[in-house]
Amino acid sequence: MERPANAPPRPVCTCGHDRYHHYARPQMRYGGGGWLLLFSGASATPKAITFTCARCGEVIEQTTEPTVLREFLNH
Repeated sequence: MERPANAPPRPVCTCGHDRYHHYARPQMRYGGGGWLLLFSGASATPKAITFTCARCGEVIEQTTEPTVLREFLNH
């Protein structure tokens, strides 16, 4: 994914992995309505995502940014 030159750096874990690295594991957090949609087989947008490194176990980033939530909707 291309980033603008003036964009701030993404958070990384001690290993140096950001949320787009294959070691990053997104953990979605849904509200009550989101769980109902998921149980009925529909897609639901999470309320927040926590990215954890599978290698070191460190939390890389926690976000509620709508663009990131939509981007990781199907992961």
